[in-house]
Amino acid sequence: MDDAATSSSPATKPTPVWRRPVSRRAVLATGAAGAGAAALAVLWKGTDLSQVLDRVRDLTHDYQGALSNPRVRAAHLLRRAGFGGTVSEIDRLAGMTSTMMTQTIFDYQKTSNATLEGKLPTLDLMSAKGPTAGAVQAWWLQRMVQTARPLEEKMTLFWHGLLTSGLDKAGPGQMYVQNQLFRKMALATFDDLLKAVSKDPAMMVYLDTENNRKGKPNENYARELMELFTTGIGHYTEDDVRESARAFTGWTLKGGAQQRYTTQSVFNARYFDSGQKTFMGKTGNFKGDDIVEMLVPLRATAERLSTRLFSFFAYPNPEPEIMHHLADTFQQSRYSVGAVVREIFSIDAFYSTKAYRALVKSPAELTAQTLRATGADAKGFLAAANAMAPMGQVLFYPPNVAGWPGGTSWINSSTLLNRINFANTAAHRGSAPTPVPTVDQLAANLVDGNVTSTTRDGLHAFAAAHPNDPAGLLFMALATPEFQLS
Repeated sequence: MDDAATSSSPATKPTPVWRRPVSRRAVLATGAAGAGAAALAVLWKGTDLSQVLDRVRDLTHDYQGALSNPRVRAAHLLRRAGFGGTVSEIDRLAGMTSTMMTQTIFDYQKTSNATLEGKLPTLDLMSAKGPTAGAVQAWWLQRMVQTARPLEEKMTLFWHGLLTSGLDKAGPGQMYVQNQLFRKMALATFDDLLKAVSKDPAMMVYLDTENNRKGKPNENYARELMELFTTGIGHYTEDDVRESARAFTGWTLKGGAQQRYTTQSVFNARYFDSGQKTFMGKTGNFKGDDIVEMLVPLRATAERLSTRLFSFFAYPNPEPEIMHHLADTFQQSRYSVGAVVREIFSIDAFYSTKAYRALVKSPAELTAQTLRATGADAKGFLAAANAMAPMGQVLFYPPNVAGWPGGTSWINSSTLLNRINFANTAAHRGSAPTPVPTVDQLAANLVDGNVTSTTRDGLHAFAAAHPNDPAGLLFMALATPEFQLS
């Protein structure tokens, strides 16, 4: 039953929708109208949308054995290693073994991305202030949607959420340069990536290594390097933080007067503290690279990074035996991120019942997959990037240095409304699918054909009431609880 309606005098300003429990009536008013509204009420059956989190979570238990189907396995891999697959992409992978599928996804450097590169707008990094934030955000979203190398973009998204920098301090051009660094080193060895990012202008501005000088060390980067990027709390001391900060002195921005717009860094020996430093029991004239080389081999780093990678690609809180196995892979491969990711896609746990639909799509994933399903022109990417903000994620603008919390925090009554509204807009702005797909075809292409009876009945009811509205039916499929899950 919907929440009871309340009355108020004309002078009383109603409480904003995002500050009160959102009933199904609110969804109907905001998300769609007419028969579409009635079907949404069926798709998200419940007393009100404050229960939606439980609804999404419970859906993961309704599809036992789904991943025994080759086509579902292929779609699962394409969602996790990228941003969903087209019908032809899913069909192509479905004819392969799991090993062949993994190899195909992994060998992306053999795949030309020339078509995408030819479509992307040129961003001006040479002007005084560089590109706008919106231009950089739209540029990256277009890459996610149109890339022929999905794992490359998915790893770039992973690094953006772990080795965070943001537009609250860094400039758009700096974030663009960092994004390209993450793309270039997506599956590199972790020590090489950390050495590069410690000298990256966006990171230097975001965590203040630009202001880290001999005699006046700034500890921000040194602390987060250990607390968030490598070992985690409990594996270092405050003395280690201070000595590490001294080691990272020396690097500065080229032409540093315009900190937000400088996209190159340089080492200045005058700023470097060349004195002896003691870090984790070792003493020497250490530089930042030396600190990285002492942190990356540690078992705590191996376990922490492996857990983050597995939780990003498979499911949260991996069993200890999985974590230990992946940490072994990391250390035995000399800290290769690619080796760990390949192993994640190869172990049984990735295709287990526990993994299937265990993750809620982030706004970036949801937006990219929706645009892949509906189509988007060049102007549409900027609008779509802007639409992500009320869903809870702004590209290049994480909430803090810890990144986005992710998981079930992506879904609440307010963000769900915005997800549904975006699906509605995208479906009606895109090209109408031809020939008009049936409910079963849409379900097969978008949600593996695995839907609850509630969802199936709602889609069929809409199709029966609106036989000549393919865009509306596509919207309904994109608005299902199942589509919110990866």
